[in-house]
Parts: sequence; structure tokens; C-alpha cells
Amino acid sequence: MELDILAGAEEFSFDGGPVGALLIHGFTGSPQGLRGLGEYLTERGIAVEGIRLPGHGTTWQDLNTRRSSEWVGAVEEGHAKLAEGRDKVFLVSLSFGSALALDFAAHHPDRVAGLVSLAGMVLVKDPRRFVSGIIARLTPSIPGVGNDIAEPGGREIVYERFPTSAGHQMLRFIKTARRALPQVSCPLLVMHSHNDHTVHPDNALEIHRRAASTDKRLVWVDDSYHVITLDVDRQRVFESTYEFIRDRS
Repeated sequence: MELDILAGAEEFSFDGGPVGALLIHGFTGSPQGLRGLGEYLTERGIAVEGIRLPGHGTTWQDLNTRRSSEWVGAVEEGHAKLAEGRDKVFLVSLSFGSALALDFAAHHPDRVAGLVSLAGMVLVKDPRRFVSGIIARLTPSIPGVGNDIAEPGGREIVYERFPTSAGHQMLRFIKTARRALPQVSCPLLVMHSHNDHTVHPDNALEIHRRAASTDKRLVWVDDSYHVITLDVDRQRVFESTYEFIRDRS
């Protein structure tokens, strides 16, 4: 049965020129977290595809039925759609979306002109990670971790519950993405906040240090928390992302 998409969580596609940006949202989130950035980029001539990962933007129960291979497939399909007739495609990713983006870049170096990791996640420090499979068998969900935003009134469309079976899939996949970092060779921009309460700032250091890219930069945006595309520093995030793409196009 086809599930309804939450209002505002729909995927989006904006026409532009010969350069494209594939936007990949995070775990339990939705394309809404990247829509503002997508609009900013397309206003400056960049074609944008904001995909919705399977199981997202519907219900946490739906997400709990999904496997990481489906999320990988969604990235591959989104890239193929955007790349048709275009000279270059960049990946712009938020949170867990960066694990998917980095894995794609590692396996398809000739298809990625550059990668922007926003509050990217390739490691988790929560001790529950060691027993995530057991937790998934004991309970279908635990309290969610969304809306880590410093700006008053800031709102992310995100599930209030964290689906444990899908969470186990996610945790296994970020190990795969972390192992793939030495195979990432494309230009790389890493942006993160030291005040991120959801994804530890050490993730930014790990991505920046272990990626094989020679053109790479690490930027801190410390007036924000986790969802830096919707938070106090969002204008700086938008501008830096655009400049990164523009200068490598």
C-alpha cells in the first residue's frame, strides 16, 4: 500500500544549468531539511535533485521495514536522473546522508565532481550501538533524536520515534561508509558544529582526516546545533556550499 507523504516532506527537483547537485537527507528526517539549500542553489543556476530515502517522510513504522540497500539504491537512482545531460554532479548530504554520499563517491569516483558533508555521520559514540540488534528484537522504537536546532522556532520534519530495526541497518551501514573513506578522492567540504548534540563533532574530523581527497576543507559553524541547514548558520552553509560547487565547476 502506498503511504501518504507528510506535508512538506516531499522530494523536489529544480531545473538548472549543466551542473547538478544531488541532495541527500538524514536518518528519520526528510527532504525538507535541505529544501531551502536546494532553492538557494537553483536560484544560482545549479540543477537540484532532493531525493526522499525509502521509509522517510511517511511513518517510523514504514522506515522500520526498510534495508540499507534501498537507501543506496535511491542515491544511485537520484544521481542517474540528475546526471543525464549534465557535465558535473556534486553530492550535498546531511547527517546520515553523508554516509550514503561518501560510500557512493568511494565506489563511483568518476561520477562525483565534489562532495559537501553537512553534520555528516560515519561513527556513533552511543554505547547502545553495541547491542542495537538486541534492542531491535526487544522493542520496535525508542524516543527520537530530531530537531536539534539552536534557533528558536526552528523545525525539522522528523520522526518523534527512532525505529530500532532500521536503526540497526543504519549503524551497520555507517561502518561500511567509514571503511570506504580512504577511497574517497573527490573535492570535499566538511561543515559541522562543535555544539552538535546528535552527531558528535569527531565525525567531521574523521571524515576530513581519512578521506583521500587532496582538495578538502573543514569548516565549523558553532552558532548552530545539528541541523545546520535549518539553523542560525544556514546562510553561511548555503553560501559555502554554493561557492564550493561554483569554484569546482
